Amino acid sequence: MRLKLRFFKLFVCHLLVIFSPVEAGISVSDNLDRVIDIAQPARRIVALAPHITENLFVIGAGSFVVGVASHSDYPPEAASLPVVGDSQGFNLEAIIELQPDLVVAWPGGNPQLPLQRLEQMGIPVYYSDPHDFSDIPFNLRALGKLIRLPLAEQQASLFEARLQGVQQRFNQSAKVRVFYQLWNQPLMTINNTQMVDRVISLCGGVNLFAEHKEVIPRLGVESVLLTNPQIILTGENVPEGWEQQWLNWPTLAASRDGQLYRLNEDLLYRPTMRILDGAEQMCKLIQQAREVIAK
Repeated sequence: MRLKLRFFKLFVCHLLVIFSPVEAGISVSDNLDRVIDIAQPARRIVALAPHITENLFVIGAGSFVVGVASHSDYPPEAASLPVVGDSQGFNLEAIIELQPDLVVAWPGGNPQLPLQRLEQMGIPVYYSDPHDFSDIPFNLRALGKLIRLPLAEQQASLFEARLQGVQQRFNQSAKVRVFYQLWNQPLMTINNTQMVDRVISLCGGVNLFAEHKEVIPRLGVESVLLTNPQIILTGENVPEGWEQQWLNWPTLAASRDGQLYRLNEDLLYRPTMRILDGAEQMCKLIQQAREVIAK
């Protein structure tokens, strides 16, 4: 009888070990295909680019963000958080003082040596560097796993569904030649490595300098005239009077048809869920140009 009781106790203990709620470690991959391992969900996070801050808030992690890069102004409550620097440089000591258990960095802008030092100190660094639409829900899901927030999956799925809807509405339409003017003096545009190029393609547009070897090509007016864009788009921060250099060429298709427009830069330059708001805005303008061309 005692032997049976002993075996029963051992069996119960074995079950308790199997079914006890043990906090398992978390492992995800970032945009550089690095594997990030943390022992428990992150609760003190530093975000080193505005798009990172926005993505953290959208998955419900705003209360866990303890430091941000400058210009992290969306959502509005992010503006009240401690600023540790900007996208191009940050105060390493200020980050350490915040005692983060996760730093989310932008390899396209953040300096690498200080980030490597943070990792040497045992602070996990996740690299967020979206270059395509699919990278946005990828980031949302990965950050959601690191923080253990179920809202991340919902937001990622919502983004994918909305993206599919925009594709179905605009991507199969007749192509429109697009010149995206990043700046006016010097005259600059973007090649096909940038998210703005992805938005142009999504809208059924053709980025006339997509194949340029430079990420941010500097151009002469003559180069643009030779491509004869049917619509010219630029951002809201480009100085007033930018249209006049194109209106001086009335035979240019975009000038002839009055297809010169400004767009909200934050919606296009930040790889967040709001980029689809920017896409909707751009797609409607390209569709308008398409209708003018068809007449």
